[in-house]
Amino acid sequence: MTGHLSRPDGLPRRLYPNYGKRKVSFGYKLPNGKWAFRLSAPAHNKGAIADILKQAVKRADILNGDAIEPGTVEALIEQYFDWQENMPATDERRKAQITIDENRVEAKRLNKVFGKMSPKSIQPKHVYGYLDKRAQLGAPAKANKEIALLSAVLEYGRRRGLIDVNPCRGIEYNPTRPRTRYVEPHEIALAVEVARSRKSVGGKHPSSTYLILALCVQTAYLTVSRPTEMRELHRQSIGAEGISVPIGKRKAGEQKRSKLVLWSPELRAVIDEALALQRTTSLYVFGNTAGQVYTRSGWNTSWSRLMDYCEIEAKARGMAFERFSLRDMRPAAVTDRKEAGDERIIDATGHADARMVNQVYDRRRERRVSATR
Repeated sequence: MTGHLSRPDGLPRRLYPNYGKRKVSFGYKLPNGKWAFRLSAPAHNKGAIADILKQAVKRADILNGDAIEPGTVEALIEQYFDWQENMPATDERRKAQITIDENRVEAKRLNKVFGKMSPKSIQPKHVYGYLDKRAQLGAPAKANKEIALLSAVLEYGRRRGLIDVNPCRGIEYNPTRPRTRYVEPHEIALAVEVARSRKSVGGKHPSSTYLILALCVQTAYLTVSRPTEMRELHRQSIGAEGISVPIGKRKAGEQKRSKLVLWSPELRAVIDEALALQRTTSLYVFGNTAGQVYTRSGWNTSWSRLMDYCEIEAKARGMAFERFSLRDMRPAAVTDRKEAGDERIIDATGHADARMVNQVYDRRRERRVSATR
């Protein structure tokens, strides 16, 4: 949003004053030259002038898109975020901050379509229209997440008595193809090697940014961990026996759990190298240059550049390589462990049962079995 104090007289764009001897007025002129409104008051009544000025500024800001109009979906979305962020961290209904930050990005797209509507006016056909249009533009999965956010916002409105029915309930989301990418061990090794070869400004030392990211990816593979679990891994999680990784996802009301990943020579070496790269006394093992957790956008930008370098290097060597991401490490680790006959795979993933592991993470293309006799 842009501020309304963008003119020398302090008035919003397109709001024009007229100070007459008998009357003072404030009018908003549309781009086509027509007046959207004009408010006036007697010139001698300073109180009335202050009132109409306040009203005119508010209405002009809304027309300029510089303010949120009360009673709209956009206003409800802001109320929802205020509710989420002011909730105690111990409340089971509170989302993780990184999820809230991602939701705010998703909300921008929702506001472009639903923002000026009244929550009561949204119907299932509008929701399906949004899903269909986003799918046509090549983002069916992202559309599903955005509508899931809209549903959460509208359910919050229902909780507050602002609407009686949540039109997103019962909606059939866009069908999506499950990700089947299996990252080969040599591809992970290449990413680490290329990250080490990239020089920092001045060219004397390796760039710690790329190497921190590559080591984080390598650790995610070694510990069978989710992206958030790795980006937010604390130094205090490192112990004498191994790394205690908090299990990021859990059902409402479920007790917090963690898994202890015992040291292996490779895991120990990766963690030691990551800690040695930290320029600050960061709380995090894989913190950014400021010692903070990488945001999704910050991570994606740097990782995308590293993948560009990897593609160039792989082509020069004549080796197979396909871009991958931090989220691909968990399925890669599960697949390799399954192939090796690991019978305690759900302990490594932190799942309560093997259903999700078998359906989503196991990406073996060939199953090896013994003959019946």
